[in-house]
Amino acid sequence: MPLQDGYGVLAGTLHSYSCDRIKRDGQYYHCTVRVKAGPRIYRCPVDLDNKKSSDGIQWRVVEMGRTSLKGISELGDGWHTLRSNPHSGALDYYRSPELTPTEEYRRAYDDAPDNIMNAPASGCVPWRYGTGAAAFRDLEPLLKHARRLYVFGEPFRTGKGVHNIHQNQGDPPDSRWFGENGIWQDGCIVAERWNHTVAAFLCKFKSQRFITADAMSHLSA
Repeated sequence: MPLQDGYGVLAGTLHSYSCDRIKRDGQYYHCTVRVKAGPRIYRCPVDLDNKKSSDGIQWRVVEMGRTSLKGISELGDGWHTLRSNPHSGALDYYRSPELTPTEEYRRAYDDAPDNIMNAPASGCVPWRYGTGAAAFRDLEPLLKHARRLYVFGEPFRTGKGVHNIHQNQGDPPDSRWFGENGIWQDGCIVAERWNHTVAAFLCKFKSQRFITADAMSHLSA
């Protein structure tokens, strides 16, 4: 099943950001990015809770070409619903070529039955493993230097905001979020800098797999 309240992207500019008070083990629960889109301010909580594990959060910062935004950069400020397919501008951590493959992806691909997806190309940006505080240290420079922000995820059911700004596939069957696993619906923050370079911040939880079948099966990495 897809995300309950749909999927899309919020386009706008940075208004402000803040994080929950840091906890003893160095984790953040959420860092909230506030995005200005026209006269409205949207609240975008990024879940960086490492669940009391030293490597519970996994993240990447991927440098993208501006043309990789596939028309997203032409959208006006505000929320835009996207279909969960490769032609709408939706993002998928493992299927979007502009996000580049990873070593974990390749290992999972090699182990997957019938090699369910096209073989990944060479070259990758590795996943980093650590705490929410460490992940935020990589996200913060993107926010500070952003000319424009694109926040991919699920819209709030009530109020103005976006959540599920992380991988939205690969949750295990015993997870409360298993029913929302789906492809072409991953959340992330994409920052277009003042020099017109573009970078994406991707994050996932350790419990989520690195690769999933088109039928949303849960494969081992």
